[in-house]
Amino acid sequence: MNSELPQDVLVLLIGLSIVSGLFLISMVRTFRLLRDNHRMEVEIAKMEKQSVLQQLEVTAVHHDAMSWRAKTQRQFDALRSELSHRLLQVDQGGANVLKEMDAVHQQTLAVALAKISELEAALSAKPAAVALPPLVTPALPKPPPPSLPVLPAVDSLRIQSLEAELAAAKAEIASGRLHNAALQRALLLARRKVSVPATRKSATRSTVRSA
Repeated sequence: MNSELPQDVLVLLIGLSIVSGLFLISMVRTFRLLRDNHRMEVEIAKMEKQSVLQQLEVTAVHHDAMSWRAKTQRQFDALRSELSHRLLQVDQGGANVLKEMDAVHQQTLAVALAKISELEAALSAKPAAVALPPLVTPALPKPPPPSLPVLPAVDSLRIQSLEAELAAAKAEIASGRLHNAALQRALLLARRKVSVPATRKSATRSTVRSA
């Protein structure tokens, strides 16, 4: 019985030393876990602050992007309305110019046709006027000899002047038609120049919307 006591004490000492070692190890592990937990809490607080700041920055950037998009939309709408108004004014001005040119052209044609009719009537009446003097001359007792050769020269000069006026009237009509065609081409070019920037702006607007 007395011989077994030291063995029991030895076993108790060994068990106590093992329990003490395990307790120390557990205390060390607990201390390290507490330190790591405190460090993780500090890191979590920092990350939460960073996430809040990033969320605020993202919200500010989104708000700026929406305001910029709304501003750009208003600018595009104003530009489109202005270009549409200008195009409408150009179309109305071109239509008025075309109407005025048509009226002027019709008046010019009417005047020229009247002048041509008068010239043709004068030219057709000249042979009868030239044929009248031989009928009147026999009734005269003594016709003056110098006056007979002058009449054909005067008539030929009159006919030449009438033909020149007729050619001038035809040239005036041709120049009026050329001027009308030039105005129509200028109006068409103006419409194209006005429509090209509107097409480019609409393409840029669609690109910005897609972005």
